[in-house]
Amino acid sequence: MKDEQVAVLELENQRLREDNKELLSIIAQMKVTLNRLVSHYITENK
Repeated sequence: MKDEQVAVLELENQRLREDNKELLSIIAQMKVTLNRLVSHYITENK
């Protein structure tokens, strides 16, 4: 019983780690996009 619960929690933990990694990657890409947009509009207004 306990072994099954531990196994389920380990699988969930791994899934959450993968989700976290994916979200951090998305955030990094969003930062790049935001910086490009800011740069574009700053240079356009000059």
